[in-house]
Amino acid sequence: MDVFEYMQFTTKIAVLKINKNISTSFLTPFEIEELSAIKNTRRRKEYIAIRNLKNHLFGKTPILYNQHGAPIIDLEKNISISHSKEYAVIAYSEKHPVGVDIEEENRDVSLIEKKFISKEEHRKLSHEKGNSIKIWCIKEALYKLHQKKQLDFITDLSCEKINENIWKGTIRLDKKKEYLFFLKKFKNHIICFNFEQR
Repeated sequence: MDVFEYMQFTTKIAVLKINKNISTSFLTPFEIEELSAIKNTRRRKEYIAIRNLKNHLFGKTPILYNQHGAPIIDLEKNISISHSKEYAVIAYSEKHPVGVDIEEENRDVSLIEKKFISKEEHRKLSHEKGNSIKIWCIKEALYKLHQKKQLDFITDLSCEKINENIWKGTIRLDKKKEYLFFLKKFKNHIICFNFEQR
């Protein structure tokens, strides 16, 4: 299995190409049962790729989901999962909660920008090409970190560029939580994950 692995401080990521890694031989009986309920072909490939990647990293320990739908694994590790059409990604840390997202670098999000980019973010960041997809990526990862529904991507989530690869993401609810995010270019994708909780 051809797995790309990367570490940034206390967070590790592992990436697997979906179409090349769709073997069901790694699946446990529980996972085979879960897979049988998935009818969409693309979703089935994503499920299998994530489980293959999980087996590479953690063995047969199953991925379960908490009451908010966030993935958990019983190894004293915090995990987050994402996938694009081509790749599956797992981010994990033993030190802090993690959120990850992977997006195609050239994905056009211009039609939905008003739903996730605030006026302030637009004023500060829109002059640089490619920032819209980076903001989307960070806010998706923040959403996963929060692990609860009911977040407004404009009023509850914000991000700020520190340098080309490091951004700060903030969840503004009852208590303000700030996270540092690393943006890793991978093939024609951007992988965004938090690497230290601030």
